[in-house]
Amino acid sequence: MNEKELYFKIYETKEQLGNLITEHWNMYSNMGTWYFWFNVAAILLPLIILFFVLDKKRFFEVCFYGYSVHILWLYVDGYLTSNNYLNHPHSVSYLLPQAFTVTAVLFPVTFMLLYQYCIKNGKNFYIYSIIGSFIFAFGFGGISAAVELLRMHKGMNLVYLFLIDIVIVFIALGMTNLFKKIKHNKT
Repeated sequence: MNEKELYFKIYETKEQLGNLITEHWNMYSNMGTWYFWFNVAAILLPLIILFFVLDKKRFFEVCFYGYSVHILWLYVDGYLTSNNYLNHPHSVSYLLPQAFTVTAVLFPVTFMLLYQYCIKNGKNFYIYSIIGSFIFAFGFGGISAAVELLRMHKGMNLVYLFLIDIVIVFIALGMTNLFKKIKHNKT
């Protein structure tokens, strides 16, 4: 098979996959299912809470941290999903990335608020984030797996999710601290 034939085979396979994902969503994750409404609530409730609880004095710092967490988890989840290590069979829409609820809202907002709490109260963020990652991976991840919002394959398990959570949270912290340092050195 030459390069052009292989490209069109990949293209056709992606088209078929997109059609299957749309069909699955229409049959099993649509607005008439509890999965849909759970995903909607998991997007709206954290954002509403964030709106009222976010410290306006540290708005950009906390939001930068959350954005970093979001982007990192988005890329990691994209890799894990595309290589079938994990899957989110019931998403809020077939038009959005599969883990949109978790990677774009729930996980980042949770850790934004944890970050804000720790810096505001002088708490050790490393310890709190390890505890938060444990609760998120084994609590939310475990429940998600039990109710079929998350499926893991190829040896992926909750321990790996816990470790990934920690790495993402710490890298995002490092990025935030780097940008804070750059900002302070410029002023």
